[in-house]
Amino acid sequence: MLAVALLGTTAPGAHAQEGDDDLGQTIAPDEADATGEAVLNVGHVDIGPRFADGEWRVHGRDDSQSPPVWRPLTDVVTQVVDAAVQQAPDDPDFAFLDAEPGSDLHVIPQTQAPEVIWLGWNTQDPEVMERVNRGVTLTMHGVDGPGHFAVFLQNGDLGAPDVLWDGDDPGPQELWVDLNTHTHANWVFTEPGVYVVDFEISADLITGERVRDRAPLRFAVGEETDVREAFAAADPADEPAGERESAPPDADGADDTAAPDDGSADDAEGSALPATLAAVGGVLLALLVAAAALTLRGRRARRLAERQDAEAGEGGAAS
Repeated sequence: MLAVALLGTTAPGAHAQEGDDDLGQTIAPDEADATGEAVLNVGHVDIGPRFADGEWRVHGRDDSQSPPVWRPLTDVVTQVVDAAVQQAPDDPDFAFLDAEPGSDLHVIPQTQAPEVIWLGWNTQDPEVMERVNRGVTLTMHGVDGPGHFAVFLQNGDLGAPDVLWDGDDPGPQELWVDLNTHTHANWVFTEPGVYVVDFEISADLITGERVRDRAPLRFAVGEETDVREAFAAADPADEPAGERESAPPDADGADDTAAPDDGSADDAEGSALPATLAAVGGVLLALLVAAAALTLRGRRARRLAERQDAEAGEGGAAS
């Protein structure tokens, strides 16, 4: 069952990961960048930040070949083969998977399986460790796919799952990762097909500059899924890759918002109405997002309660 099969390395605290974990590896400063499309379905791959031609980028370190190479995420499809199929556990701790107990799941496991891709992340590139202040933030902005997607860590034989990213939860989901960290987790897909995760890595440099890169993390789940379809899947990011954020705008820019001169009062009053409507719209949007989150959680709780009632009924009938 899934709860037993997904045992792995010791998991740090929820939504924050410290360096110096047990997955020791050393990354050379001169590891090459690779170009061209690649389908990765076996071996060791880490997602991580890197400076490519001086620019902050989200890459995948492909250790399935020797020596390892770094690939832009836009060039990669991660294929999850059928050897990755496991059965969903009958355990309320795993209700977040949105899967019936015993149903098939495709799982990239936290501990390495020889026939399945082993996907993790690291913050160990030498230039990254030299230039970044303390650590980075991994953010999942959303996911498109035919089923439910979740990533979690599990600590020890009977440890409860520590959910890092859940495709049902609205809004950006952030994970802080210290420098010199190397982690693997359980990546779970409830249905075969193409999944695209809108993924971002951001950081503050020691110079005070903030950098970020946002890229699609594409999966072809199940061997019957066409990898070409995965390559063709749209990038859900709302902004160009490699966008940089520098220091806040210069204070001199405040002059642009000075009060209007005489004769422009009517224009100012007219412009207030769109601003008011925009503010009201923002409040309504926030309420809708909150309602969606409550609905999703209520759905999970209802499924769990129904399952427990059914089990209680079976127990009463047996007695």
